[in-house]
Parts: sequence; C-alpha cells; structure tokens
Amino acid sequence: MVIDNEVKIIEDMIGSNLVYNKFMRDEDVDVFINTQKKVIDCYLPDSPSSRIQFVGAQAVLIRLGTETEHITIHILQNNDLYSSIANFEINLKAQRIFVCYDNEQERVIIKRAIQY
Repeated sequence: MVIDNEVKIIEDMIGSNLVYNKFMRDEDVDVFINTQKKVIDCYLPDSPSSRIQFVGAQAVLIRLGTETEHITIHILQNNDLYSSIANFEINLKAQRIFVCYDNEQERVIIKRAIQY
C-alpha cells in the first residue's frame, strides 16, 4: 500500500506516501489517492470537532483549483466520484494537505500542515 517511507509532494499542495493518480480536468487537477479501505482520521483546521473518522472508504479525491488555495476533498466509498460519502473544502493558507498512511496506528491521516 505504501510507496515507501518518504512523503512525495504533488503539485506543491499535497503530500502523500500512498499510491496516487493525477488527472487534469479543465482548469483543475484531481488527485486520486487509494486508501485501500483503511480507517481515515481527518483532522480539520478551524473545526469545532478536532477529528472526523471515516471507516471503509476506498479512496480520497482532492480537487485542486489553479487560482486558489481552496481545495475540495472527497471521501469515496468506491473508486469513482459518484460514490462520495463526504466532501468538504479546506483553505490551505500557505500550507499543504497531507494524506499519509501511519504504520504504527494502521490508518490514513489527513491533516493540513507545513510539513508532515
């Protein structure tokens, strides 16, 4: 599941150590990250709840706009956009979004940070 222990930087906005595919869609870039149905812990910035957990999701799709720091994150039950079980926007505020598998916790962590 993990490419290697090193986090790869994608489009200077996303960091991940998971297998991903990148697609151009009009002016946007879609990054599809396969989580292989691992538990996903999502730490949202500026949220009243510190963590949201998703169980059984197959993938994370991140849509990057070309002229904004706002990104949209889709949590996918299957390998297509129409299986989205949740989606939300995050303003990166000169940071990156990290989608990384944590070997110790055996789960995928999503968080906004300067570095992982």
